[in-house]
Amino acid sequence: MSISGSCTEDESPDDVRVSPLVDAAPGMDASLAFEDIPLVDLLVLQELESQLAQPSVAKKFALDYIEIWEQRYLNLTNAISGQDRNTALDAAISLKIGSAMVGGLRLARLAEDIENLIRSGCWDKGRSLLARVSELGRETVAHLRQSYLPAD
Repeated sequence: MSISGSCTEDESPDDVRVSPLVDAAPGMDASLAFEDIPLVDLLVLQELESQLAQPSVAKKFALDYIEIWEQRYLNLTNAISGQDRNTALDAAISLKIGSAMVGGLRLARLAEDIENLIRSGCWDKGRSLLARVSELGRETVAHLRQSYLPAD
């Protein structure tokens, strides 16, 4: 299915296929199946550390991402539930970009899928993916805490 068309009743959220998140991570294969996209690619954060020349700034960014995860998810949930197109797009794009920047590539891809559903007016499909967003978000946060941030 191309998400650029309108939403039809006989399509399920699993039928949604959108263009992959091509520029999220250096060297990421655009043809990867969703399940093959890394949950977290720490090379993205290492690249950010290198670009900033200050690993502490990248670590702070990852910590900030973790701290606002619940609010991001609530914003997306509330906007989709209320069918508020502008707020839902803002929340989905924020989740997509923030996740990509910390290497949360699978969650970024899912957020991109939801963004496209919102643009197409497929509110029921977007709503049906919120549990998956929650699950992937928790997994992404846990992985960042365990694999990237020092234990304090």
